[in-house]
Amino acid sequence: MERPIFQPVGTPVEQLDTPALVVDLDIMDRNIQTFQGYFKDSVAKARPVVTSHLCPQIARRQLNASGTVGGIAVTTLGEAAVFANSGFSDILLANQVVTVSKIRRLCALAGQISIGVAVDHHENARQLSQIAVATGVELRVVVEVEAGMGRCGISAGIETVALAQNVSGLPGLKFEGIMGSVPGPKSGDDPSEHEAKTRENLQIVLDNAEAIRQAGVPVDVVSVGGAHCYAQALQMAGVTEVRAGRYPLMDHRLRSFLPDLAPAAWVLASVISHPVDGMAVLDAGHKATAPDQGRPVLEWVEGGTATRFSAEHGIVELEGDAQSKLNPGDKAWLVPYELGATVNQYDYIRAVKDGKLEGFWPISARGKLS
Repeated sequence: MERPIFQPVGTPVEQLDTPALVVDLDIMDRNIQTFQGYFKDSVAKARPVVTSHLCPQIARRQLNASGTVGGIAVTTLGEAAVFANSGFSDILLANQVVTVSKIRRLCALAGQISIGVAVDHHENARQLSQIAVATGVELRVVVEVEAGMGRCGISAGIETVALAQNVSGLPGLKFEGIMGSVPGPKSGDDPSEHEAKTRENLQIVLDNAEAIRQAGVPVDVVSVGGAHCYAQALQMAGVTEVRAGRYPLMDHRLRSFLPDLAPAAWVLASVISHPVDGMAVLDAGHKATAPDQGRPVLEWVEGGTATRFSAEHGIVELEGDAQSKLNPGDKAWLVPYELGATVNQYDYIRAVKDGKLEGFWPISARGKLS
């Protein structure tokens, strides 16, 4: 658990203790307005996925802006409980809930708020129905179809239709529609090739929604994810919602695919050593930056590259004029490569505005993995 030094509101950002997760509120709000503005005149709306930031304060800003369905999406039951207890009344748990104990917890939440859940197996649907009836609640259900993600999701075609028919006939369950997730961009992906593949994957979801309708089952919700596919989703008739997560804060992985948005979150680090001309050492290592999927990117130091991380230390290689920069006591700004993993290292966001601390925002759903 992070135990930060709480500093007064108004503290200049450069004086914050490090390592720290810093969010610029002005940039974040612009990102929210820009991205959700894409949905302003569209039938499809955004459903913010809060898993990337895990922070109720940010989620409220998202729902207070235009262009959403009025609810959020989460990935775990623990996240759903945190946000339900924070006043969010429309939650889609865009994942499977399969054990008896978890289904009972899910049904307890359904007694407080409107909650949906993804299903990709007949036995899971039967169990959800049985426990929902026993506890006197109704669960919203979407059938998840495999749309290229290589993760959860029933096989497209006959099996998807059969599961939808089954769910629609089970007591305690309200069949709402279908959902699918499409793979996000990877480092080095060609944007045009990624766009074409995204369209193919989205079409899988749309084709299966139509097949369910042809089988006589109404489909109200066609939910696709994530933020990288919004442009293609808005051009394809039939999508009702786009589940999108990283756009308020952004990360390096997504920034080239959403060029209208800017990074709003950084790991602020201090230089603790400059032992040779070509290297500086930061106090932000693996525990602070979570570089498992990719190294964070050093900002605003031309010729400086974050290259390797041990548990407590980050190594920056310096070339040219950068060799005279990043001396002990200086600050360094690192853009996370993968936002969700980095955020989960912290218990608090240092919210800043105009270069000064506005407050410590709890990352309330951090570590709620079950």
